[in-house]
Amino acid sequence: MAVLAETGMLNVTGWLWAWAVPSGLLIAAGAVLLPGTIRFLQEHGLSETNYRGRLVPTAGGVLLWLLLLLWYLYGVCVVSSSWPDSDRWILAVTMIGFAGLLDDLLGEREIKGLRNHWKTWSEQRRITTGIVKAGTALVAGVLILLPEADMFHSGSGTTLTSDSLTLWFLPFKLLLILLATNAVNLLDVRPGRALKGFFVSLLLLVWLASWKESGTEAGWNVWRLLVPLTIGAGMFAGTDLRGKAMLGDTGANMLGFALGVGFAMLTPVSVQVAALAVLAALHAITWRRSLSVIIERHALLRWLDQAGRGRS
Repeated sequence: MAVLAETGMLNVTGWLWAWAVPSGLLIAAGAVLLPGTIRFLQEHGLSETNYRGRLVPTAGGVLLWLLLLLWYLYGVCVVSSSWPDSDRWILAVTMIGFAGLLDDLLGEREIKGLRNHWKTWSEQRRITTGIVKAGTALVAGVLILLPEADMFHSGSGTTLTSDSLTLWFLPFKLLLILLATNAVNLLDVRPGRALKGFFVSLLLLVWLASWKESGTEAGWNVWRLLVPLTIGAGMFAGTDLRGKAMLGDTGANMLGFALGVGFAMLTPVSVQVAALAVLAALHAITWRRSLSVIIERHALLRWLDQAGRGRS
């Protein structure tokens, strides 16, 4: 009994140092960094005209990346064994954030949506920042998925070999991650809409996740990625809802990528297929129609979209 009690205490202590303590520190750090980040974006001209014609700071996702970096440094310096392969995961998300920041800085505002990016490429053979983002998401997805190939399982629970993953499941999962990365970005055209989509999707992921997969090292890595980004999203939510700043592609792409990785690595194949179908339908709809127009035409969607939103 004494041994069991001691083991339980060690587990509780480990959980506190690996999860609770850094989460509390991140919340405190976010409260300090948020106003400074907004001020930095304003002072350096990183602003965009919102849907009401007001100039507001964009690329607020920089805050999310800063909190993720602090989480990583805490793990390296305090709990060195808490996040295996953390360098690779941080590199992947940093690539995604940088590609989004590049679009926030240099993106052509008249070229919006997959259709126009594709049209620019097909007609002018010009590489837009949107195409750069898509390519970066694919590379980052490979960086995450390939080393975990032997940890993936089929819906029946049979372990897949690296070859079977590469030939079929890797492209499937990469497409899921790619569409998820862009889906949150599609929502980031009204205050709070992208964050609402993120939190609803995160709740679905928690509900649908296979906890057998979550218990693997790869599974824990997903949660270690999602926790600091979720804290950052929560810290930024009030600013976003009031229309004081935008997540920008920097933040929306990181959140979408993290969700895509979560669904690709933690849910059964049947759930992944359903998620991919929903994402494909969303992209097909927005290919020709405005999502905002669709939302405005349906009372329930309009109410959900405007909930919590200040005058912005």
